[in-house]
Amino acid sequence: MTHHVIRRRRGIAFGALLGALLVLSALLAGCKNVRSPEVVKIGLIAPFEGPSRPLGYDVLNAVKLRINQRNESNATPKIELVALNDDSDPALAAQLPEQLAQDPDIRVILGPPQGHTAMAAAPKLAETDIPVILLAPVRSAPSDTVLAYAGLGGHYQKLFQPMLGVLPPAWSKPLRQPSIWLGDPLTLAETLSEHPELIPAAGPVAGEEAVQKWAPELAWSIPWAAPIPNDLPDDFPAAYQAMTGAAPSYAASLAYAATDQALRIIAASPEHRPGPEQLHTIPTPTITLINVNLMQ
Repeated sequence: MTHHVIRRRRGIAFGALLGALLVLSALLAGCKNVRSPEVVKIGLIAPFEGPSRPLGYDVLNAVKLRINQRNESNATPKIELVALNDDSDPALAAQLPEQLAQDPDIRVILGPPQGHTAMAAAPKLAETDIPVILLAPVRSAPSDTVLAYAGLGGHYQKLFQPMLGVLPPAWSKPLRQPSIWLGDPLTLAETLSEHPELIPAAGPVAGEEAVQKWAPELAWSIPWAAPIPNDLPDDFPAAYQAMTGAAPSYAASLAYAATDQALRIIAASPEHRPGPEQLHTIPTPTITLINVNLMQ
């Protein structure tokens, strides 16, 4: 009698265990069919501290605005931003590409938005093999994975040539002849104050808030040019102002357009991994004279 009871209890226990295993198996099978949404990342290098902090945050806010708009539309994949501060320091800017390259989910890198840091970072960015959209003018693109979205020095030279003659683009001191300044804002402000004849024209750096603070009476005394996107959505200025409380600068406009293009090539690429072929489908903005009245 006792023997039969024990066997019956063992049978009940085995049945309960088998049932639990079947339930667990079903749950696990269900988990396999529920995948976490894919998340990919965009990297950004810009100055977030020091005198060029306003420029860095103009760029950062524009990039965040465009990413937020995409994510709120429920488009896939979801996008995250990894932003690193270069302090407007070329040596630091040259170290940051390696940090970004350690994250396998970063599919495109934006920046830097200043000529002197872009020149320093570009060779290291090329070594990452991640598509790069530069937000400042450089002498040349070091590889086919780097897009000079803000133009090359030669483009600025060609723009100013009919009015000022042949002027070499310059990113660093010493300046031994009149040049188109594409480098850092402090050198521009100092040179405009001490030797204005050496910089008869400049690139986007002349529009930096830092230059206007250091040399307010001189910042608009020379003609300067910047890449101006012509395909921004009509609601961009209002959306940017609602987010930041300020109208978008040229740098914010450029960063927003660059982010839009980065999102486009990510979405259109196999496994959301764009390469050089996709990168070079991106149209570059027109380099435009900002204070054209000085050229008349």
